[in-house]
Amino acid sequence: MPPQRISRRTFLRTTGRGALGIAVFGIVATACSSNTPRTGPRRATTTAAVATTTATVVATSGRALTDTVSSRRIDLDFVSAYIIERGDGLVVIDTGVSGSFPAIDATLATFGRGWEDVGYVVATHKHMDHVGSWNAVIDAAGDAVLYAGGPDIPSIDSGRTITALTEGDLVNGITAIMTPGHTNGHVSMLDPDLGLFAGDALNGSGGTVIGPNPQFTPDMDTAFESVRKLARFDFDAAYFGHGEPVLAGASDAVRALAASL
Repeated sequence: MPPQRISRRTFLRTTGRGALGIAVFGIVATACSSNTPRTGPRRATTTAAVATTTATVVATSGRALTDTVSSRRIDLDFVSAYIIERGDGLVVIDTGVSGSFPAIDATLATFGRGWEDVGYVVATHKHMDHVGSWNAVIDAAGDAVLYAGGPDIPSIDSGRTITALTEGDLVNGITAIMTPGHTNGHVSMLDPDLGLFAGDALNGSGGTVIGPNPQFTPDMDTAFESVRKLARFDFDAAYFGHGEPVLAGASDAVRALAASL
């Protein structure tokens, strides 16, 4: 897709100023030079940076104990995938570019769990930097239920059936929020304890939240409406396909961004 022409104002509100920065997430320090994906996918390695976020919640099933909810970010250079652990089920969100499976597999092992414990695999959208290792992941997670936004499903090369997500659907307790614009079927996932997993509906830059990348977003008006929609939700942390997570005050940052659009 050729780059779109954008105004200076649109450029600033979607890419931010001073994108070069170093941020620390959990125990891992990583560098991000831009939220703009490279035009050629880069193969992931088995040494992807992994960071952990945990939250403790009281089980609602009548058991007198607490369950730990945790997530791992799989930093695949210019794009990230995530694994979320909630109770007995693991959820994989996005699968990175082609060749990312070894890094995802290594991250899964840090939970002390196997692929038989992965109950759900979610694609935030159809772009190949997010579903490039889709078939490798779903082959390993043979019992997992697969999800994506309906309009994007026909464009995802999948060896198994993908279930279409709709607004408010729950995937192991994580709420689907339809956020089109970057793609027609883009979906973000809101975990009640960990925060927002925004895919490419938002990006991280300079320690804050910026809008979707206009170079790869064919419908910026709809994408901005999705930003305004996300601004109606409360979450402390936000995790992105591109850019460093924002671990505190994320919903306030999204509301400030939405107000500027």
